[in-house]
Amino acid sequence: MLNQDRLSRLQAQARESGCAVLAVMPNTNLFYLCGFRMGLSERSTLAFIPAQGEPAFLAPLLEAEKVKKETGVAKVEAYADEEGPWASAARLLQPFGLAGKRIGVENRYMRVQELSILERAVGPFERFDAGPLFDGLRVTKDAEEIELLAQAAQIASHAAAAVQRALKPGVSESYLALVAEKAARAEGGSDLTMYSLIASGPRSAFPHSGISDRMVREGETVWADIVVTHRGYVGDITRTWPVGKIDPELARAYEVVFEAQKAARLGARPGMTGADVDAICRSHIEANGFGAYFTHRTGHGLGIEVHEEPYMVKSNHEPLRPGMVFTIEPGIYLPGKGGVRIEDDAAVTETGVRILTTERRHWLREGVVES
Repeated sequence: MLNQDRLSRLQAQARESGCAVLAVMPNTNLFYLCGFRMGLSERSTLAFIPAQGEPAFLAPLLEAEKVKKETGVAKVEAYADEEGPWASAARLLQPFGLAGKRIGVENRYMRVQELSILERAVGPFERFDAGPLFDGLRVTKDAEEIELLAQAAQIASHAAAAVQRALKPGVSESYLALVAEKAARAEGGSDLTMYSLIASGPRSAFPHSGISDRMVREGETVWADIVVTHRGYVGDITRTWPVGKIDPELARAYEVVFEAQKAARLGARPGMTGADVDAICRSHIEANGFGAYFTHRTGHGLGIEVHEEPYMVKSNHEPLRPGMVFTIEPGIYLPGKGGVRIEDDAAVTETGVRILTTERRHWLREGVVES
């Protein structure tokens, strides 16, 4: 149902930006506003959020009642398949008087198909990217969202633990992915989606290597990057395990990644920037001679999407605030030998961060203090 607090804050930002109305696609922003999910199809659906007043929907006839029921929005202009959306869009938008006005659209999500409907219904208008308005709202999570993220992180942690238990020479990456999925579904039930990246041996030197049927071998590293969406919120964990005795350089990289990630977990706090968190990890990795092999940012924001604001990257100078949630995931990737990545989900508190993922991080030797 429509969240009135989020709607009010969004409308206030729309007024400040000079927008008359926001045209919102079925996507994560719409889910944030009213908990409504709908996939894209050849039949267009659009939500219209005026700077003041009640929202309205344009929807295909067969979806109209679902839209009303799940969003609580009373004004739904429905169109039949044989008519198409054009006349219905014009009827819906005519009272807004939008010709020549500033209309907010989401540049990342708006398809040409829906943009053409808008242009035909309204006539000439000034287009404005409304994405940053939503980003500004979504970047700080409330207490309920933090707990949903914590639940998703626990499910992802449970799946990682299951992979570790199943890991041995001779099992395939694809088998381990099935183990992760089975374990996650046992915890999260039917209201869960997930995917995994699992890489072994030389393949683990590629940060986004996907999954193959390659068999795990003695003397190499295996990492599993597991992403779970539960009740609309994402948990994201990566763990790396050695299989037997590994190459000395790879073992040293393992220790360096662990210490870099630990330093960021213990050092991150409100007031620091994404660049500061990135620097904690990057400086330690560079000081140990592996700087050229840390080829990505230290982390990304987490919420309704697996990648959202704030980003732990050198170019992000926005201060962290309580309620922000992000990953801490440094990595070292040695071509031809393998890679190491350790990832946790961190929620900013008043004094530091709360780590939402659990599962043990260090598996190279016993007795390591993890926190």
